[in-house]
Amino acid sequence: MNTNTAGILLLIFSTAMWGVSGVCGQYLFENFHTDPTWLIMVRQVIAGTLFLGLIAIRGKEPFFGVWRSGRVIVREMILFSLGLLGGQYGFYMAISLSNAPTATVLIYTEPVYILLYQLLILRSRPEGRELLGIVLALTGVFLVCTHGNPDTMVLSPEALFWTMVSAVSMALYSICPTHLLQAWSSPYVSGWGQILAGLVLVPFCSPFDSGASAWPPSALGAMSYIIVLGTVVPFLTYLMGLKIVGPVKAALISCCEPLCSILFAVLFLGTRLVFLDYIGMACIIVTVLMLSIRKV
Repeated sequence: MNTNTAGILLLIFSTAMWGVSGVCGQYLFENFHTDPTWLIMVRQVIAGTLFLGLIAIRGKEPFFGVWRSGRVIVREMILFSLGLLGGQYGFYMAISLSNAPTATVLIYTEPVYILLYQLLILRSRPEGRELLGIVLALTGVFLVCTHGNPDTMVLSPEALFWTMVSAVSMALYSICPTHLLQAWSSPYVSGWGQILAGLVLVPFCSPFDSGASAWPPSALGAMSYIIVLGTVVPFLTYLMGLKIVGPVKAALISCCEPLCSILFAVLFLGTRLVFLDYIGMACIIVTVLMLSIRKV
């Protein structure tokens, strides 16, 4: 196996694990009425602790160094943490109000918000492909939310709101940490970001009063998957694959995530989607592909 093939497989592996993570969240919400706030708090704190544990073992970066790096870095670290919190909280709230495939695909409108930032704030001149991408994304959201009938909302306004919160937040933490990621490694930044995002939620839920002590092995397995195989492992393998194949191919391969979410939710949870759902999701995925290809 050549190096490029290994990189592609690492990316497919990581995006597939992320896709399954949302399905595990849907399983916990539907069958055990798990509080999304509790789930996200536990996920973020434990995953962040594991990341920083790896950093401490490696010993290449001072543990509290980011907090002694000046105002610009600290401000970007806080913005990154808030973006991470909004992205993950919105994602799992949307799943609890709809289903994993719908939430995952709608959140993939994130590149459109980044594009709008470039057009409206940075005053970049739009290309025809970019404008077409915006139209396709809006068409996809319309079809998923209404099934083509503007008088009927198939997706609840609350679920749509949280997908938008997640997508905008993900755009925020993609745009903001320019200096932060130049000074510190991605696992280090992610570790602190995850912990801070989780700690913010502690006052809003009881860490030890979730009902998890009575969970069967399947629920414990789903939660463990979300934390380890749905967060820590895919992040590290994605970075490995990214270094091998580059950001453009990585962005294209990341479209496997919603496809895996659809596949596993339909096969294992019996989630039912109609034809217009698939058409709308296809519009959004094509948008991501178009906006990724333009970076070549």
